[in-house]
Amino acid sequence: MFGSAILWTHAAAGAIWVGACACFVIAGLALATGSVEQRNFVASAAPRIDLLGLVAAIVLLITGFINLTTAGIARRFVFSTAFMTVLAIKISLFIVMIIVMTWSMRIGAVIRAVLSRERAEAVPGAITRMVRAHLAIVAMGALALILGTWLMGS
Repeated sequence: MFGSAILWTHAAAGAIWVGACACFVIAGLALATGSVEQRNFVASAAPRIDLLGLVAAIVLLITGFINLTTAGIARRFVFSTAFMTVLAIKISLFIVMIIVMTWSMRIGAVIRAVLSRERAEAVPGAITRMVRAHLAIVAMGALALILGTWLMGS
């Protein structure tokens, strides 16, 4: 029962992180360039979406470690080469996703500081970079989900 709960929590955390990033992309693309709504999104909604994604990433990391430990105990820590390869790819994806997320969050922090000085002309370029970063996270997260499904079957 515990293992199943951890597995589903892991899957849900991944879905929440990728879903939050997908919402960011959709909102970022839907807002008119240079509009008040775009500035408000960067100043208010974007940090909340990113925080949700970051919390989900932390839960994902913790539950992933628990899942790996549980699987290791069940297999006496003897894993196939294919399993270890897929796991290494998933860990690499996670690291890159975190790097991209923190990069985007730094852009957001800088742009909010710029907005506080009433310099809204910097918002469109920043939001474009942030949307691309979140889109990359969605793509990598989708690949990680597919790989995770394979791991479950092995």
